[in-house]
Amino acid sequence: MLGMFLAFGADTILIVAVLWYVDAIPASTAGQVAAAVLSVFLLWIAVRWGRLRRTRGTGATVSDGSKADAEGDPVERLKRRYADGEVSDEEFERRLDRLLDADSRLDADEDATGTAAPEREPE
Repeated sequence: MLGMFLAFGADTILIVAVLWYVDAIPASTAGQVAAAVLSVFLLWIAVRWGRLRRTRGTGATVSDGSKADAEGDPVERLKRRYADGEVSDEEFERRLDRLLDADSRLDADEDATGTAAPEREPE
């Protein structure tokens, strides 16, 4: 997008400069067109910079957003604890089965009532 805009803007300014040079348009018109193109370009940069600052300022990028979601997911927390060696194989399998059973019961409740049941974390 940036490349296309730069090419379009540079071409527009170049054409206007040539038209001004051959006295096809007055200098004030050439200046206004060049200022308009540069203003739009600067506005576009300001908006993009603001969006970038807002997403980076909160620490929410695409990869970090999925990481934040994973921290709230009980299955992901259990997997991390298992990988860190805090949970034995048997305990991991038992807790994972319990979590998956709870998810399937929650899904069945949602299908039966048509509304989402409140989420509860297993003990």
